[in-house]
Amino acid sequence: MVDALRSAHRAVRRGGLVIDARPDPSRQPRIVAAGRVRAQVRQSPSADLRDESADSAVAKLVREGLYRVVRSGHVWHSVRFADLADLDAYLADSSRYAAYGKEMRPKLLPFRRGPLDMRRAIGFDVLERL
Repeated sequence: MVDALRSAHRAVRRGGLVIDARPDPSRQPRIVAAGRVRAQVRQSPSADLRDESADSAVAKLVREGLYRVVRSGHVWHSVRFADLADLDAYLADSSRYAAYGKEMRPKLLPFRRGPLDMRRAIGFDVLERL
């Protein structure tokens, strides 16, 4: 992460903007069925470590004076799954997500034929190159 932002610093002129987007671990991903949130998904411990590392990298470069944070926020990204089996297969193969939140999967059984949306927060920083 630090290397990528240092490369961007070399490529962007002074006063130019770099947008850094990454998963926002402070907001748990939500499973939506029939228009309502029905369950949540937990991240794996390794994903938490990667996210902390990315956050630290941005903070380090801001402290070093390479960038100034102009704006921060988050957007929700949605991924649609045809049915519960499709969502289960995705989660089983993902290195980011560990499992459903406690007692959450049974709440999805009435919606097993889908469709299901997984909505996850993507955090972003708009960085001005100094």
